[in-house]
Amino acid sequence: MNKPIPDGSPDLSQQAYAQLIEQLFELNKPAEMAEHLWEIYSGFQMFDHQTGYNPRKLDIYYTFRDLVFFCQNVAAMKAA
Repeated sequence: MNKPIPDGSPDLSQQAYAQLIEQLFELNKPAEMAEHLWEIYSGFQMFDHQTGYNPRKLDIYYTFRDLVFFCQNVAAMKAA
């Protein structure tokens, strides 16, 4: 459930981010989300290979990698 949070306070911003992250992982566990991200990236790699050169390929890889690491970190936090 989305709760409106007033702007301005760093603490309130952190609470808003925490709510968004909690909502993100309501449907899938963080470890499952990381696996899904790699499946998505694998599909992108196959498509990209067929379409030719992509100057943003490395940037896209780092974005996916960082998302996977984020999911893994959340999974580790939940396990602790």
